[in-house]
Formats: sequence, structure tokens, C-alpha cells
Amino acid sequence: MIIRSWNLRPRPGRYDDAIGLITEGVKLADRHGAQDVRLTQAATAGPNTGLLVLTCEFDNVTAYGAYLDDTLADAEAQSYNHRVREAEAPFTYESTAVLVEIDLERPDAKRGKGRVLDARLGRPRPGRWDESIAFARAAFDLCDQHGAVGCRLFELNHAGPESGLVCAVMEYNSMREFGEAGDWWLSDAEGRRMTETMRSDSPFEPVSSGLFTEVTIL
Repeated sequence: MIIRSWNLRPRPGRYDDAIGLITEGVKLADRHGAQDVRLTQAATAGPNTGLLVLTCEFDNVTAYGAYLDDTLADAEAQSYNHRVREAEAPFTYESTAVLVEIDLERPDAKRGKGRVLDARLGRPRPGRWDESIAFARAAFDLCDQHGAVGCRLFELNHAGPESGLVCAVMEYNSMREFGEAGDWWLSDAEGRRMTETMRSDSPFEPVSSGLFTEVTIL
């Protein structure tokens, strides 16, 4: 699975206008074959708090390439691309990236989407890629047992200096369920052991994390 993401920051006092312009873009993306278009907002993410993140999915790179070809040939889509970059746009277009899903070979993994997303980025240390994947697999198994409704791992591509980072996303139905999972990680021996591994001998270098909430697109 391929995901394209756009990071957009609403200008002060223009949040509703930003949602309106993004909604126009969602309709264009749907028209050209994008799947599962979603909008989330960083609720707790340090300097990224308040950022809007728009994502859409494609079955493979070929489907993504076809989407790009279609939008390049669509005058309305090209006009929209200019509008979102203009000085009077209701948001600033901060960055965009391609995320490639990593198959963790978890046939019994829970599948689903939640309204709360816990996203964590890290960079695998040299020579420790396989350990990083194994750590993510074990962590996701535990998340599945403690409230997560969907856990996925991605590698960032075409993301400038962030290319090569891995992004773990754990989704929950509510903030309460996210909180209950967090309490478990703090109190359970297995959860504390994995947390200590990240602090002392992690196969990857933690880079950033953020808690996101889904924004309804009408």
C-alpha cells in the first residue's frame, strides 16, 4: 500500500476556510482514483500541534503514478495546485511525502480505522533494520491486545531529509481507549521492558511523535 501525505498549517483565523479548500482537493483526489482520503489534525505534537495532515492511499506504485498522470492532465487539478500555494491561501503548504507500507507478516493483526492516531517516527540504526522490524512487530502485537484497532508501519520516501524514516501508526476508537493503552504500557512488566529497550538499546533512533485526531470532511 502506498500513501501520499500533505502537511498543511491553517493560517490564524482561517481554519474553516482551510477545511473548505481541503474539501475541494479531496473531491479532486477521489475523481482521479485516490482511496481512503483522510484528514487528521495534530492534537499533541510539540511544534507540529495544529498541523492538518491530508492522506490518501493507492494499491501500489503503478496506481499512484497513474493518479499523478491524471492530475497533471486535468486543468482543474492544476489550477487547484496553484491556489493552495498562493499567498492568500487559508493554509501554508509545509511539506508532502510518500509512505510505503511495510508488510510485517502479521496475518492475525487487527484491521480497522480509529478517530485517534498515535504516530511515531524513527530512523533505523545502521545494520539494525531487521531488529527494528521485529521490535515494531512485537509492539504492534501488544497494542492489538490493549485497545488498538489498527497498527501499520511505513517507510518514508520522497520526503526530503526525512526519507528513510519509519513511521509507526497505532489507531484507537477514542481518547479513552488510547489512554487505557498508555496506562498499560506504564504499569505492565512487558510494556515497561519494551519501553526500557527503546531508552537503552533501541534498534532505531526515535525522531518524533504526535497524537492526531480525525477531522470530518463533508
